[in-house]
Amino acid sequence: MGGKPSMLLTLHAVRLLGFADTESAAHRFGHDPNDVERLLIDAGAQGWVVSWSFGNTRGWSLTVAGRTENERLLAQELDGAGAHEAVAGVLADFEGPNEHVVAACSKLQLDRLSAGQRPTIGIDQPTLRTFTQALASLNELEVRLAAVLPRFTGYAQRLTTAMENAAMDPAWLIATDRDSFHRILFELHEDLIASLGIRR
Repeated sequence: MGGKPSMLLTLHAVRLLGFADTESAAHRFGHDPNDVERLLIDAGAQGWVVSWSFGNTRGWSLTVAGRTENERLLAQELDGAGAHEAVAGVLADFEGPNEHVVAACSKLQLDRLSAGQRPTIGIDQPTLRTFTQALASLNELEVRLAAVLPRFTGYAQRLTTAMENAAMDPAWLIATDRDSFHRILFELHEDLIASLGIRR
C-alpha cells in the first residue's frame, strides 16, 4: 500500500501475522520499518502490543487490549467506508472455496504422512483442480473487497505465487514455514472476520 502507516494497519499487521518482527509488520502493508517501529513503540506504551524474544528471534504480539483496540479501529474503518455489506457478502462467498481447500490440504497432509521418507509426491489432478478453482474464485473476491477496502489488495498475488511455487514443491500449498496457499487463506479468513468484528 505504501504511504505513512497508521495505528490501524500496524496493529492489524501484527494481528494477522500472529507474532511479527518490525520488518515483517512493516512489509505486510508496504510501509517503512522505521515508521512502523515508532508506532509499535507507541502501541507498547498504550499496552496494545508486547515485545517478545525467543533466542535470536524478537517480535511483537497483540495484547488483549491491543486486540480490542484493533477491532475498534476496524469497525470505525468499516463504518466509514460503508463496507459492511460488501465484506459480509465476500465472507459468505469465501466459505465454499475455503472449505474445499481445507479438505484438499488435509488430504495432502495425509498423503505426505503416508509417503514417509519417500520422495515428495506430486499433486493429483483433482487436488490441483480444487486449488486452481479456488484461486479463480478468490481473485474475484479480492476485486470486490479492494473496491471498498484497498488494504485487502495483495492476497490474490500471494496465492498465485504459492501456486506457482507448488509446481516445483507441493509443500507451498500446505506448509506453515512459508507463505503457503493454506497459510494465506487462513490469514484472509482472519482478516475478513476481524473486519466484521466476528470472533472465531
